[in-house]
Amino acid sequence: MSAPATDPPPSRARQRRTMVAAVVIVLAAAAVTPVLRTPSTSTASVQQTPPPPAATRTAKQSLLHLADTITGDAGDSATGYDYHHLRRWILDTTGTPVPRAIRENTPAVVAVEIRRWAADDGSRHGVDVEIGPDYTLAGAHPDHRSSDEEFADGRTSLRDFTAGNVRSPIPAPLATDPAGLARQLATVYPQAEGPHLTLLAVEELYTSFYVDLPVRQTVLRVLAEIEGLVYRARIADRLGRTGVAVSLTAGGVDYTLVFDPTSGRLLASHQRSVGAHEYLNVPHGLIRYYTLFIEQSRRSGLDKAKP
Repeated sequence: MSAPATDPPPSRARQRRTMVAAVVIVLAAAAVTPVLRTPSTSTASVQQTPPPPAATRTAKQSLLHLADTITGDAGDSATGYDYHHLRRWILDTTGTPVPRAIRENTPAVVAVEIRRWAADDGSRHGVDVEIGPDYTLAGAHPDHRSSDEEFADGRTSLRDFTAGNVRSPIPAPLATDPAGLARQLATVYPQAEGPHLTLLAVEELYTSFYVDLPVRQTVLRVLAEIEGLVYRARIADRLGRTGVAVSLTAGGVDYTLVFDPTSGRLLASHQRSVGAHEYLNVPHGLIRYYTLFIEQSRRSGLDKAKP
């Protein structure tokens, strides 16, 4: 019988070509393999970890997220006077003297509308419109809403400060790192006396300075480090503007700041009695102090005729 047919043995040249091709394939595979593995162990894992949903974020996470997402506005790039327009309601007593029909030290609310033009040299011009005392305590009600008509018949006074006046105990320039800004805020109210005082210092900051975007972001990051802070995603101020709020209770008082969720500007700051007032015979839960920040901007001119 004849032997079965077999393929002829390959030539040495063909063997060399086959070995070279195999080596090239192995090297190419080795070069590609790390590239394919890298996304699954580093970059891809980071990209696939979204922030927690808004409903499950802690107060700290919510404030840090807000700091990362707020945006600038026209005032941040403008120049000129720092312009502040605000309204303030204060629950206190009438003191003396008082009308004969009113008993001394009767609870009342006094309110003032304030407009300020402040220059970098410390000079300032202000227009104040004051109303009250209001013995009905309407301005201390948590649901009170404000309008221009509320101050239409108030007592107007002008205030001017010459150059060189210090506008605030908070030193300038304002820091844009949390540790630095926290130190500046502590010059108004030492944080060792209670974390709620940081909220009062933030109100002072916005009352005295034009707060631009980097500092607004830093304010939120400073607040994020306060233990026990309560965050609320929707709350209306006295103009009906909807903001986000942070609150802290201390000494029977609830301290609250309300921020614009888009720009991060402070819309309102208020203090509300949690229970009974310590020296006033008034209903529980009234607003003791409320500051409404209507406008914070920069203006090129000084309008002294504005009421």
